[in-house]
Amino acid sequence: PRLAEIVVADAGPLIALGRLRRIELLAQIFAKVIVPHTVFEETQVHPDLPDARAIFAARQSGEFIVDNSSAGSAGLPPEAELGDGEAAAISLAAALGHGVLIDDKHGRAVAATLNLKVIGTVGVLVLARRRGMIPVLKPLLEDLVASGYHLSEALVQEALRQVGE
Repeated sequence: PRLAEIVVADAGPLIALGRLRRIELLAQIFAKVIVPHTVFEETQVHPDLPDARAIFAARQSGEFIVDNSSAGSAGLPPEAELGDGEAAAISLAAALGHGVLIDDKHGRAVAATLNLKVIGTVGVLVLARRRGMIPVLKPLLEDLVASGYHLSEALVQEALRQVGE
């Protein structure tokens, strides 16, 4: 069963799940996934990459919706100093009262100051593993790291502990 939650996604988790060819997990876990237009554009900078193609295909099949409103950095403290995608995701999540799917450490901290629910790629994979949507977690985390995605050893160990691996 899906969580009765709506999340606004930043580019990082979309790219990570695209690299793993597991982007469909988002639609299986969340009631709705909203991607700000700015974020979607960030994921398509190199449209020939497999992760960009996976994200584009997921949009075409309705696994998430792209929000074309221009929330920008509305409602964010001026000292937030976020990238355009992070600012758009956090602003939209705050404006709509939804959680935010984000990996960027600084962005997560800003979202937390706004009392937003925050989940990242590893959190999504942990949920998927707990629900039997993926058979094992460790190879996916190893694939992420091998693809250049930075995950601390402590985060990897905690995620594996949570799922009993």
